[in-house]
Amino acid sequence: MKITVKAARVNSNMKAKDVAVFLKLALVTYSRKENGKSRFYADEIARLSELFKVPYENFFEAACPVRDTKGDVPLSYEG
Repeated sequence: MKITVKAARVNSNMKAKDVAVFLKLALVTYSRKENGKSRFYADEIARLSELFKVPYENFFEAACPVRDTKGDVPLSYEG
């Protein structure tokens, strides 16, 4: 199941300012990340997972199809 960082924060009854302080980020920087305008780093996702008590996998799509550079044809591969 995918959950957004914002949903996890709200479910944890935390304010964005408190999470920004926890991550040692400016509130503006955290807000940009939470709203999808910037990306979280892997270590930030790991810390958020611990803070919100949510497995870090929940912050990612379960299936990410591999596409060619044009983005319109799925590539196949043997695993």
